[in-house]
Parts: sequence; C-alpha cells; structure tokens
Amino acid sequence: MRTNGPLIRRRRVELGHGVNRFAAIAGISGAALSRIENGHREPRPETLKKISNALGCPITEIVSIEQVLAGDAPSTQAAPARASNSDAAGGATPTASSEHHTSAA
Repeated sequence: MRTNGPLIRRRRVELGHGVNRFAAIAGISGAALSRIENGHREPRPETLKKISNALGCPITEIVSIEQVLAGDAPSTQAAPARASNSDAAGGATPTASSEHHTSAA
C-alpha cells in the first residue's frame, strides 16, 4: 500500500490545521508530516495510525493499493529495458570480447 499524501493534506486543510499544528495533534514532527504529504516518505504503520486517528478516518481511507500496483510495474520493467538497451547499444559481441579481455587480464 502507498500513502496518499495529497489526500492527507486536503483532509488536514479541511480541518483547518497547519502542518505543525496537525503534526502536534498527531504526535509526529512537522517535517515528517510534510515529507509524507509530499510523497517523499512512506510512514511506518504506527505513524500512519496516528495520522488517521488525528484525521478521524480509517487508515484504508488514506492509502491507495492502486498507486502501488501502477507505480511498481513501470519501475520493474524500466530496469531490464535499460539493461537490454545498453547491451543492444554496445552489441553482444563487443561486450563478450571485453569480458574475455577483462577475464584474461
């Protein structure tokens, strides 16, 4: 699951709280809340519980399974594609030759 930071921010603002005030209510630091809202940090389960309690909503309301599924697929596919492109650009034979020279040296 992935935390929906923009939703947390929207709910916090709807409640009329600034970052530091809401963070104090939730029992976390303002910097941590800011990183979570901006998607720079995934909170631990206990932190997520504190945030959901302070918002007055269930944890399931501020996490998104779909984001994880959509986000993981491109990352997983991008790495092999880059490796394949590098191999294709360098050519299989020169890479093999380079490896043989490296092994012999």
